Formats: sequence, structure tokens, C-alpha cells
Amino acid sequence: MNNRTILTNSALYRFKIGAFDAIAVSDGQVAFPAYPTYAPNAAKESVERSLKENFMPTDLYTLNFNALFVDTGRHKVLLDTGAGKELGTQLGRLASNLNVAGVEPEQIDTVILSHGHPDHIGGLITDEALLRFPNAQHFIAEAEWQFWTAEHISFGGMRIDDNFKQVFINAARTQLKPLAKRVTLFRPDCELVPGIHAVSAPGHTPGHCAILVSSGNAQLLHAADTFHNQAFDLDHPDWATAFDLEPDRAQETRLRLLDRSVADRTLLMAYHMPFPGIGHVRFKQGRYEWMPTPWLFEQQAAIAA
Repeated sequence: MNNRTILTNSALYRFKIGAFDAIAVSDGQVAFPAYPTYAPNAAKESVERSLKENFMPTDLYTLNFNALFVDTGRHKVLLDTGAGKELGTQLGRLASNLNVAGVEPEQIDTVILSHGHPDHIGGLITDEALLRFPNAQHFIAEAEWQFWTAEHISFGGMRIDDNFKQVFINAARTQLKPLAKRVTLFRPDCELVPGIHAVSAPGHTPGHCAILVSSGNAQLLHAADTFHNQAFDLDHPDWATAFDLEPDRAQETRLRLLDRSVADRTLLMAYHMPFPGIGHVRFKQGRYEWMPTPWLFEQQAAIAA
């Protein structure tokens, strides 16, 4: 029998945001049908053409799941917790990847949730139904908490089937309700801990937030699910996803944050862009373009302001 070596790429990326140490941490990858999941309001031919133009397969679309860990010196902060076991075995790798990075769950004192979808909250609770980050204060927008912990959840404009909706409901009940005594509810556009602000970004969900990390003159905006991929939300920002609760409002939010990022030259991190999901957006010849940040091999190389 022939032995063969399987090579795997890094699931961690260390970088600096001013004086803050940061790590992009992968929770894994999953391949979804590209249509109609990520453009239910577009023609299939248009979706396939856009994917082909971006050198991507036209049948399956690989979605990345990128969490962010930030050590501010005062706080050790985790932005979103991955999917855990809520969405299958290809995800749920955040905890082990944090361990490889030398970050233990007990060290994290702040967990910020951008919204309540299973791939963002699925790592909150262990298999033993205990808090995975036992020493952390957890933050989520008030509107988001009220929506996902309600007795009855209305999915509005979300174009997913009833079975998948039940997955969302079960994840919220399993992962969020045990946080009741350890959660801080906030209204967006506020500072959560020094240097980290919640930015209102509704539409994908009622209380969906982007997270702005600031240190000195350096900033990074974690855009969460404001956009997903060049071939969809950037080339065609009018395309919705099947997971948008309010597709029109999500589009308004996407355009607002994209235009702000272009004007301010803000560095972005996107939860679902190809790992590590860090880059800038520019507007050229009538379209938004994703410009990935060059890979840095030295952690000490700080992000330019």
C-alpha cells in the first residue's frame, strides 16, 4: 500500500491592528449550491456567468467561515464563534484552531456576536451544555436577542426551506438561551469594550452588526455577513442571499458600508470571503472590487492606517 502525505494550509493568520494583536481563525469551509442559495433574485445564467468571470466553479460555491480574535492588551475578544456542530462536520474547527494559536477558552473575556445565525453562534456551548468561554461576557444586539429568543420566529423574506429554518431555531435555542445570565444586550453604534464598536448593519437579520476595531490611527471593520463573495455581493450588490431576512434593507446596508469603506479606505474583514478574509474594497469602472491584503509572514508588520 502506498503512503501519501496530505498537505493542509494554515487555518490561522496573525496580524496587527495598531497596537492590538489579532488573529483571523478559520472555522472551516463548506460547498453550497451557488444558485439559488446566494442569488435567489437573479437569473441562473447571470449567476453562472459571474462565477465564471471570477474563475469559480459554476455549480458549487465554497463558503469560508472566518472568526476574529483580538488581544487589545486589556481584553481578549472573540468576534463570532463559528458553527460548532450545528451545520455538519466540515465546520466547528474554531476551538481547535484557537488552541493551536495558543488561545485557551478560559482566556477569552469578551465574546461579541454579530448576529444569531448558526454559523456565528454555534460554538457558544460545549457538547456537555456548558459555556465554551466560561469567563467571557457575551455581547449581542438587543434586537437580535429578542428576535432569536422569541417563542415564535418569523423568517420574513428568508428563502430557505422549512427544515433549514428549523435548524436555525434549534441552534438559537441551544446556543443563546444558556447565555441569559452572561449576556449584555446593546443598541448598535456604541463602544462595547475600549477600541471595539458595534456598527449597525441590519437587513440580513434584525440586529445584524459589523464590528469596528480601532487602535491609534489603524482601523479594521469586520463586516460580518454584509457581503459574502466578489461574484455575488460585490459584482452585483443588488443580489440578495437566501439568508437575508429583509433583502431590500440588507442591500441598503451593503451599499452604505461598501461606500463608506471605499471613501475611507477602511480595511475590512469579511466572515465568508476566502481566508483570511482581509482586504479593501475599491470602486472601479462602475463596480466594487475586492483587493485582498498581501499575506504578511511577520506578525510585527502592522496594518497601515
